[in-house]
Amino acid sequence: MNGVLYRVRESIGAVKQTEKVVAQYILQHPEEIVSMSVQQVAANCYSSPAAVLRYCKSIGYEGFKDFKLKLAGDLSIISLHDLEKEPLEPGASLENIMSVITNNNVQSLYESLQLLDKEELTKAYRLLVDAEKIDLYGVGSSYLIASDAVQKFMRINKVCTAYSDFHMQRVSAVNLRANDVAVAISYSGETKQVIDCIKVAKSQGAKVIAITKYADTAISSLADAVLFVAAKEDEFRSAAMTSRMATLNVIDILYTACAHEEYDEALLHLRRTHEIIQQSGEKGGRNS
Repeated sequence: MNGVLYRVRESIGAVKQTEKVVAQYILQHPEEIVSMSVQQVAANCYSSPAAVLRYCKSIGYEGFKDFKLKLAGDLSIISLHDLEKEPLEPGASLENIMSVITNNNVQSLYESLQLLDKEELTKAYRLLVDAEKIDLYGVGSSYLIASDAVQKFMRINKVCTAYSDFHMQRVSAVNLRANDVAVAISYSGETKQVIDCIKVAKSQGAKVIAITKYADTAISSLADAVLFVAAKEDEFRSAAMTSRMATLNVIDILYTACAHEEYDEALLHLRRTHEIIQQSGEKGGRNS
């Protein structure tokens, strides 16, 4: 799956009007597009073949043929897994809620996997492997993701911090150095507090990894490595449900890649942390 329809949806607010009509037509007729020529698409959306080609290239494809090939692959997976679901309607049954929420989360993970660039991912985890200290910045649900990352990376002996207080985030950022890494977590890519922190971190020479949505955002423009995630939120899922799942998955990928890079050492630290946690549990049980 190539995340084609997600890229198209996200591009609508960023492309020119002549290309916007192409994107809207694709979203309305994805199945038909696969068997159409570039001239047919252009005629149907009152555009030009050149505009259709420009649009396909603007969202990362070599041309219209490459776009159609990737779209066909996406549609087959969507059909196989029944991923495309209508928004929940008022009075939806519990069974419907279970199905829609689960399928939207699965869709987000599928699309995010295809948005991840291998070179950017390699760059990101190598920065984390070599980092003397890792700072993670996030607000709201993004802070919870940052906190989850801290408890993972600390288990393999990586020095890392995540503060919920914005002022402490700034204090931590100003104490970073050239061998340190700041991880910015913001689905919108425009969270002011996070932008402020990574600007401070960069001023100290630290490298920046951004985990954000597929778009040209302030955070992605400041980062040394950018990892895109996909999400499909509706009015009742504004608490960053699918974006949270997708971002946690990226954190898990980075953590596992780092652990495998230094496999024997990481395994030793994991065993030690497991043993000390077990010991604290036994002591707590005896004292109760």
